Amino acid sequence: MFSVTIRQVRDDGSEAPLEEELAAALAAPAEQFAGLAAWTADEAGYLDHGEREKVIGKEGRELQRLLLQASFDIDAAREERAAGVTSAAGIRHGSVERGCGRGVASVFGPVRATRIAYRNRREPNLYPADARHVLPDDPYSLGMRALAAFHLAGGGFGQAQEVIEARTGVKIGRAQLAGLAEDLAGWTDDFYAGRSRDAEEEEQPASDVIMMQADGKGIAMRPEHRRNAGKDDGARPGVKKMAEIVAVADFAPAAREPEDIAAPPARRKAHPGPRARDKWVSASVTESIEDMIAAAFDEADRRDPERVRQRVFLVDGNRQQLAAIASQAEQRGLKVPVLIDYIHVSGYIGKASACLHPGDPAAAGQWADGQLLRVLHGRAKAVAATLASVARKARANPRKRHLDLADIDRAVTYLENNRQHMKYDKALEKGWPIATGMIEGACRFVIEDRFGITGARWSPDGAEVILKIRAVVVNGDLDNYMTYYKERYREVHHLARYDEDTIERLNLAA
Repeated sequence: MFSVTIRQVRDDGSEAPLEEELAAALAAPAEQFAGLAAWTADEAGYLDHGEREKVIGKEGRELQRLLLQASFDIDAAREERAAGVTSAAGIRHGSVERGCGRGVASVFGPVRATRIAYRNRREPNLYPADARHVLPDDPYSLGMRALAAFHLAGGGFGQAQEVIEARTGVKIGRAQLAGLAEDLAGWTDDFYAGRSRDAEEEEQPASDVIMMQADGKGIAMRPEHRRNAGKDDGARPGVKKMAEIVAVADFAPAAREPEDIAAPPARRKAHPGPRARDKWVSASVTESIEDMIAAAFDEADRRDPERVRQRVFLVDGNRQQLAAIASQAEQRGLKVPVLIDYIHVSGYIGKASACLHPGDPAAAGQWADGQLLRVLHGRAKAVAATLASVARKARANPRKRHLDLADIDRAVTYLENNRQHMKYDKALEKGWPIATGMIEGACRFVIEDRFGITGARWSPDGAEVILKIRAVVVNGDLDNYMTYYKERYREVHHLARYDEDTIERLNLAA
């Protein structure tokens, strides 16, 4: 058997017995630690390391839970009655009841917080201790909220429930978890808007470029949220709603030549393109394309408030995106070059070449490579003319009239409509990227990996909640956001209940 005695050590090194309330509160964790130490010295020797991990994990979590419980017990023992507790409506809460307890579901397991209630029959009770310690109105602690956000961003609701229960011993119902998700997502927009206004971003070299990218990705909707809701749509069970996603990053220019792009892997490796860093992502299924493009510009302004750095926008040719980019640039007095994703261009030309060389992929690839090199040299208009001429001659040739040349027509239209955004020669010379790999990766990571779960169907609001949480986690902002969330929660759910004098006298905002 082991015993643990906790004594107070004064500044001069002398020891003294604990105060009565401290001794009472710390008795349970001391006993738990003594039992764990005794097990380590004796019974652990009969177990392998995996079995030891299980025991220490379980008993260690119980020790953490008892320590958290002790902290609440100490708070309760030391809480003194305050005079003049007044609500925001100016109503005095003069009746006091001690020992009012409530449950808290923490990351270590369930604990109970006891505090003083200040009553008035005209209003709900006031609990200054709850405001001081930022206890949520529901049972779930801030740590549980952060844990829920992290696992909801990474997997489905069922998976998050299982992981949270295994981690904390607390089982959260599906409805409660959905409510937590909605609550957690509520202030993400304000968090990023405030960061744009107030953050002092580390200064980047003026030569570094800010890259903005945008794309759309479909999310499968529940039947009642589809455009044809209520109609027989058995043939199209997965009707989707487009989510707009934007990404912003910094990069140092890396000049290349067109031949470096249309080159064997060895040459491409010898002349690498610019590498994105400090990526930021945002996505929404309810906000408009215009609003999301504006969000990308806002993030760029946060990184470069003086607007001295070059900005570049890459898209896939969506007309609404192009119009929104032009509008935002005009509103902000900026000249922002817009480039069409080169991979999209190569896709159009590849399909067009396949039309002309059916059954001969080698010839089709060789012909496409030649046209793409011309595009990389800034001759998209000439390539469009070449494709149109080839299609015209093929249709006039009796031997080739059987060919389906629709993909050539599509390529011609695409090149003609977007040629002003295909100045790849100038972009490569300046060291800019010409492909939207960053946003494609963001689409996969933020949307496909989470919303592409087999059989998953969403409401727009439900999808929006998870998109906001997932973006915070992907951006690496969860810790900072939870700090912001805590202060907003204190302000909205606690401080808003008191008058200013009570807040200041009781130091509730500390």
